Amino acid sequence: MLALDALLRDENVTHAAARLNITQSALSGRLNKLRQILNDPLFLPASTGRGVTATPHALVTLPPSFIQF
Repeated sequence: MLALDALLRDENVTHAAARLNITQSALSGRLNKLRQILNDPLFLPASTGRGVTATPHALVTLPPSFIQF
């Protein structure tokens, strides 16, 4: 859930990985596992071409108390 939280906060895989002190490829691996478990892409490329945008499923997966914007 930390990976999901970091991605929701940063909307960028590189920045979220840095927040978690892991490599970008490690975060991508965690995201792929979550995608398989939840059967949802969770994040899609942003329309600007930079970063990612959460799917509706990703937004409701994390308990609101977990997210501290």
